[in-house]
Amino acid sequence: MDKILNYLINECKQKPEAASKIILPLEPHEDIRNELEQWIDNRTYPKGDAIFIEGCSAEMIHDLAPFMDGVGVYNFMVTLRERPENGKRIIAEGFPRK
Repeated sequence: MDKILNYLINECKQKPEAASKIILPLEPHEDIRNELEQWIDNRTYPKGDAIFIEGCSAEMIHDLAPFMDGVGVYNFMVTLRERPENGKRIIAEGFPRK
């Protein structure tokens, strides 16, 4: 989690308290965290061994919502895993931004 926290603080200029809240949903999902850390290292989404949740990979989510960075994409992967109906609704609505 340190790599993700450092990315948010140093590159995204988040305050430490805000960064800690942003990464909280990732805590119980080691596979999603690991893939996000790989994204931080090389800024590309995996192709061959990507995680798929509800039929979606991180790259697919990014293609649907290019305004999200890796942290947003992987936090959305958590949404798909924990609340699949909500995640699928957001996808169907085209990732509305308020």
